[in-house]
Amino acid sequence: MKRFLIVVVILGLAIVAVVAYRNAGDHGRVTYLTAPVQRGDLVTTIRATGTVKAVLTVKVGSQLSGQIAELFADFNDVVKKGEPIAALDPRTFAAKVREAKAAVEVAQTNVLIKRAAVEKANANLANAVAVRSVAKEREASALAKYNKLARDLGRKQPLLLRGTISVSVLDDVRADRDSASADLAATKAEKKVKDAEISSANAGLRMAEAEHQNALALVKQKKAALEQAEIELERSVIRAPIDGVIIGRDVDRGQTVATSLEAPTLFVIAQDLKEMEVHAKIDEADIGRVRVGQRVTFTVDSFPGRRFAGKVTQIRKAAKTIQNVVIYTVVISATNHDLVLLPGMTAAVRIVVDETVGVLKVPNTALRFRPPGAEAVRTGPSRVGTGEAVANGIPATVWVLDGERRPTVVHIRIGNSDRRTTEVVSGPLNKGQEIIVGVSEAREGPSAFGFRLGF
Repeated sequence: MKRFLIVVVILGLAIVAVVAYRNAGDHGRVTYLTAPVQRGDLVTTIRATGTVKAVLTVKVGSQLSGQIAELFADFNDVVKKGEPIAALDPRTFAAKVREAKAAVEVAQTNVLIKRAAVEKANANLANAVAVRSVAKEREASALAKYNKLARDLGRKQPLLLRGTISVSVLDDVRADRDSASADLAATKAEKKVKDAEISSANAGLRMAEAEHQNALALVKQKKAALEQAEIELERSVIRAPIDGVIIGRDVDRGQTVATSLEAPTLFVIAQDLKEMEVHAKIDEADIGRVRVGQRVTFTVDSFPGRRFAGKVTQIRKAAKTIQNVVIYTVVISATNHDLVLLPGMTAAVRIVVDETVGVLKVPNTALRFRPPGAEAVRTGPSRVGTGEAVANGIPATVWVLDGERRPTVVHIRIGNSDRRTTEVVSGPLNKGQEIIVGVSEAREGPSAFGFRLGF
């Protein structure tokens, strides 16, 4: 009896082992995951990163070299245009102003001296003219006397021939005439000397007047130097060029500022932090779809749950190559009334390039799905941009379940995509229809006589 029980147990175990072995090769059942075809709005966006910047940022420097004596502003201070923010040591510049003022006074005194020289030259000229007038009168008198004696000699010569007068009388008349002739020649020579003196006096006057004009010009020159010195003294006080907020300060009290070819930057002032810009980097594959005025949303790491709104205001044509990728800068304007956006923040940007309302759309995972063993067909979401959509769409395929729960292919044409769903341009799909987006394999353990063994 004991042997019989042993044989029965061994036989039962053998039967269980055979059944378990047969069931162990059974594979798990395949479950298809589906999603409904939907109708709704489709927003096509371009994603990029950018940097938050102030609309206008001014770097303030010093046009002069010197030592910083005072600082009137610090980080985050609000300043007005013309307000002092720093000052150089003014002593050197004040000394230059005093020196320039003294030079102006010297030049003005020199003008008075040259003016007196002009007046003296005028007096010399007037005196020479007067002396020349006297010489001219003397010449006229000598000429009249000579002419009288010459006529007298002419009348008495015939009388000598008739014996009316003596030879001595005629000789006396001739001697008087010769003396008058000599006086006339002397007065003419004197007149020439006086004419030369007048010419010299005229030249002296012109020279004096030229020196006077030069002295006047020198006064203007010295006044210009004084004005320059006063400007430098005024520039020793560094003032804010615009209304804004100081976001950078690169100088401390006592530091020496040296200007050579360019002015060193001392402060950085942002004009108005309530209006900001985002400079987004867009690669060449997407830049053709960006237009001025497009709506933009972006986030920053400091406020991950908050979306900021903006719009495209400028597309800069200057390209940059970064790691063999051509990048263009797109400027996006944004309001910052609560001042939470700070210059330098990194922004994750989404530019809305197309918006369609009430279109039929399918999940992008459905476009990528292929049943096991099906031939792979390269289809996917369209990257067609605004105004460039192909009229008939791009060919694609999706899969649905037939009446026996088997996958069946459906050919469609697709349009724009928003990274999660894609527009269905045409095809035999309806709203609410289930399409396959994936599979889930649920494997079951081996069983014997209807009981799950669990291994």
